[in-house]
Order: sequence, then C-alpha cells, then structure tokens
Amino acid sequence: MSALPDAEPQSPACGACHGDTELGDDGPVCYDCQLAFDPDTFKAEFLDPDAKVCGADCDNYWHNDHKIRLGWGYHCGTCQLPSGHTKEHWTGCDPVEVELIR
Repeated sequence: MSALPDAEPQSPACGACHGDTELGDDGPVCYDCQLAFDPDTFKAEFLDPDAKVCGADCDNYWHNDHKIRLGWGYHCGTCQLPSGHTKEHWTGCDPVEVELIR
C-alpha cells in the first residue's frame, strides 16, 4: 500500500479568464465567459452561436505606452467574448515596442 496520494483530474482553465471550467455535454464550458471548448483541441466557441461579439475597447490603464516599462506598450484589440459575458473583457492585447519621446 502506498502512503502517497493519487492524482486528481482537473478541468482545464478558461483561456480568457483563467477560471475553472465545468464539464458540459460536449466538453469544458466557462459560463462566466460564455465559451465552450472542444474536448480534444480546447478550441473555443460561443455557447450561444447566435450571440454577438462584445466589442468593448481595452480599458486597462497599464496598457498605455511606457506605463509598465519604458519603451513598451500594448497593441490592444476589442473584446472578442460574446455579449453577456460576466468576467473582464478579453481583448487579446500584445506587448509592443513604442517610440521614446524626447
């Protein structure tokens, strides 16, 4: 008999909010973000295929130029989650080098 614990299976985390997912009929689901994930590839799609995209602009103050690191900022998009999501907006922001102002 082993004194060590067995492993416990976990649900994958949501790629948008990094929260826990629940196991739905067809795979993992994040109800906060209104996303369903393919059980094999984890590719996301809207829970409601007729939902519109949220489209909110990124409003993260720290994504402005030089706020986190001198010479860097973010290229921000609009929220790609379905309208009606209850978590923060997911805007797919990417860090980019920006010109230094002298």
